[in-house]
Amino acid sequence: MNKTVREQIVDLLIEIEKEASYAQLVLKRALQDIDAKDKGFVTEVVYGTLKYQIKLDYILNQFSKTPVHRMKPLIRNVMRMSLYQMLYLDKVPTSAIINEAVKIVKKRKFQNLSGFVNGLLRNIDRQREQITYPDETKNLVLAMSIHYAIPEWMIEDWLKVYKEEEVKSICEALNERAEVCVRYNTLKTNKLEFEETLKVEGIQLKEGAFLEEAFYLKGVDNLQNSPSFKKGEWTVQDESAMLVAHVMAPQKGDCILDMCSAPGGKSIHMAELMANEGRIVSCDIHPHKLELIKKNAKRMGITIIEPTLQDGTLKNECYVEAFDKVLLDAPCSGLGIMKRKPDIRTHKSKEGLLEIVALQKKLALAAISYLKPGGRLVYSTCTISHEENEGMVSYIKALGLELENIVDTIPNPLKKAIKEKGMIQILPHMAGTDGFFIASFKKGV
Repeated sequence: MNKTVREQIVDLLIEIEKEASYAQLVLKRALQDIDAKDKGFVTEVVYGTLKYQIKLDYILNQFSKTPVHRMKPLIRNVMRMSLYQMLYLDKVPTSAIINEAVKIVKKRKFQNLSGFVNGLLRNIDRQREQITYPDETKNLVLAMSIHYAIPEWMIEDWLKVYKEEEVKSICEALNERAEVCVRYNTLKTNKLEFEETLKVEGIQLKEGAFLEEAFYLKGVDNLQNSPSFKKGEWTVQDESAMLVAHVMAPQKGDCILDMCSAPGGKSIHMAELMANEGRIVSCDIHPHKLELIKKNAKRMGITIIEPTLQDGTLKNECYVEAFDKVLLDAPCSGLGIMKRKPDIRTHKSKEGLLEIVALQKKLALAAISYLKPGGRLVYSTCTISHEENEGMVSYIKALGLELENIVDTIPNPLKKAIKEKGMIQILPHMAGTDGFFIASFKKGV
């Protein structure tokens, strides 16, 4: 049975919801079998529906006697997908959207619900101007949650740390379309050559917000097909993540441990800054991810990286006091990258966040033991959660390490975000990057 494009979208949404699967991986796999002309539409509707799911459900619940959470998975996701198109894709006629929704429901043997789907969507379309939203003056958290389609618990947490206007700026930035950011390989090219090469390949680019080696690309559908990408002249990495290697400030000959390395972007960047001289042990808990590190390092021409199978929570006696520097780019809630991974909004919970913090503490304990006396630990996350960031700084300091001055490693546009001279919380609206946190510590001699 051949599936229409919208049927494929609904099935993807059901899979992501049912399995709590990563949307990026599910979509990447599915796009291999979707016609090139439809890939952009599928990506737009899947990501858009996930991004605005909280708001879509709120609107549907205003008009439906059956709450969204009690609808059958197929019906629920047909409704969400259709409403997203109606509200956000003005190039698609509403009549066509509703007709396609009804066809899917009938085709999947839910003829008895086709009238419900048709009536509900047409009713919402007729009464768009009558849709009501929570009043900020009565319930600020709920109002912001619905308006920005971000869970209440996140809004609540952020309002404890930041002023209302700053939280709104964070939310707005997280709802923007993510740009493709890349870093050119300083071992294989330079800025001028890189710019010229990509222009020849027909790729539009603009300079990064604060780092010399960062560029944002436009006009490219499949990055991996680029000849210069295949040659290892550049790699994809967000500009805020690039800052980690600069804060680490690795030197030629350093012996460095990257505890949670896959897919190896930060290890590779550090190796470039070291002129590919020294040693970087890049660890991960999954064998298939080590293969990814090897593949990426080989493409970029890096030879000093040693991909190593290692559970970061289990102490490796061979590593004790063996490294000049340790990078702990810790597993985190990922709240700073929600514009790239919209499913985080529905897959993460406050309880889950606290479990992640417990994991981060185990990793930090091991990381500290691996440092030589006088060695440096750089701790980073792609989140904007206080517990995972400033809270972890307090935890690491309590274990005897001191914050180290990072002011000279931070570009001028971001210096205002430095705290206590030794840590920086980059919020998503500051420079259009992902939300990111970095702190640097020194171990006593």
